[in-house]
Amino acid sequence: MIIHGMQGLGDCIYQRAFLRQFNVPVYLHTPWPQLYRDLPRVHCLRPATQLRTQLKNVARQHRWSAAPGAQGVRHIRYGGAGIYAGMRDGFGVQPGPLDLPDFGPPPVSGRYVVVRPVTVRAEWRADTRNPLPEYIAQAAAEMRRRGYTVVSVADLEDGKEWALDPLPPADLQYHTGELPVEQLLALLQGAAAAIGGIGWIVPASIAARVPALIVCGGQGGYNAPELITDRSMDLSRTTFLVPDNFCRCTQKQHTCDKRIADYDQCLADWADRLPALV
Repeated sequence: MIIHGMQGLGDCIYQRAFLRQFNVPVYLHTPWPQLYRDLPRVHCLRPATQLRTQLKNVARQHRWSAAPGAQGVRHIRYGGAGIYAGMRDGFGVQPGPLDLPDFGPPPVSGRYVVVRPVTVRAEWRADTRNPLPEYIAQAAAEMRRRGYTVVSVADLEDGKEWALDPLPPADLQYHTGELPVEQLLALLQGAAAAIGGIGWIVPASIAARVPALIVCGGQGGYNAPELITDRSMDLSRTTFLVPDNFCRCTQKQHTCDKRIADYDQCLADWADRLPALV
């Protein structure tokens, strides 16, 4: 079977739960073959992508499988019905557990928190989805105040992807894509917690069983918590903070109201609970 899957890093983490259910060889177009290295039936095909971060990872790979002939083809898509709802239809199977391969020791030691700053990509704008950047900065500052090392990760490049002010205060910054995906996910797997908006840290933290504080922005028609998670997942370590007037639009450019009136208290409550979640 040949599968044209979703190609975002987060999408490819979600897909693992479905791909592991097949008992026949699967040939998957993906820019992130490292995510499937422990699934022997999944054979990764070089994808067609023009997205910057994906291209950099594709260029690092020297071994790709060749697509066999006379195979059925499935195209995986999802929309307003939710990620897992779309993947159930596309893959035609129920998901298994959401997990990750063991990527080994993290590149940072000690008690640390991984933070994703709020960024904008010229090639794929997610302005509407993003939370207010001051919320992420405030959460990072609170973690530092409580004695955690804060590690901020991004892949910024002038004119192509930039962070919105205020940047989260951090003890360590990996902001120019220094960490290949194996080290990035090893960093997450060893973290005491993860903090950020909607993006790859949602499925990655759930799969790695790492406590996460996810601050929502807008575009709730695609990115509401119930649309990006599923009943089959263990969400006991995942906390979503949702704006008071959560906008359910599906637009990439929209004046969503992203304010959370009791954000200070919600953040303090989560930070107080964190030691019990680890």
